[in-house]
Amino acid sequence: MIVHHGFDMSPREFESKKAWPIGGGSKDWKGEYASQSPLNAMYVTHEGGGAEGTLGYLALPGSHAEQFYAEATPYWNRPRQTFDLRNTRASLYLKAITPIETNPVCHPHLFIDDYCKENNTYCGWFVTEPLRVGTQWTFNQIDLLNDEKIWTRYSQDRSLDAVLSNVGFIGVMYFRESNHRYLNARGILGIDELKYNIPLNP
Repeated sequence: MIVHHGFDMSPREFESKKAWPIGGGSKDWKGEYASQSPLNAMYVTHEGGGAEGTLGYLALPGSHAEQFYAEATPYWNRPRQTFDLRNTRASLYLKAITPIETNPVCHPHLFIDDYCKENNTYCGWFVTEPLRVGTQWTFNQIDLLNDEKIWTRYSQDRSLDAVLSNVGFIGVMYFRESNHRYLNARGILGIDELKYNIPLNP
């Protein structure tokens, strides 16, 4: 089953899909999308139109942001889901709605993350080759090969195989080497038509 995230919904509908902590002192979260920073400043807009002639897209604004990422969160959605994405493909369109600047210079990458309930930890990896962002919608296709030589781990210490077989979070994040903090990101990044779990050989 190919998972497809388009953003042609109304801005109000999208607001209801953002992930937020569940009340009552729980560390759990619920929702379909998340971003940083600040938490969930992303929004859906129809201004200018999306990729492939679609109506809307996801806009990720940075205003001296410490972290700069947006993700789909199937693990936090209901019902909870994780995906075995080993040796599958992902694709998405990116666009610099306004120029993206970071200090020091950083680049966007496709990243994945899992959640380990036993010790309440997350482990993340990103594809080492950066994604391409243009002033027009730019198509990116990424083969999620189960090969640590083409990935970089940025948190915890679980193997790529363990994380890629249990993906609960996937999206676009800016990194400087393996660091995703203290980026001072400015500008607005557009994200559209995110697809994953695409067979390599349909």
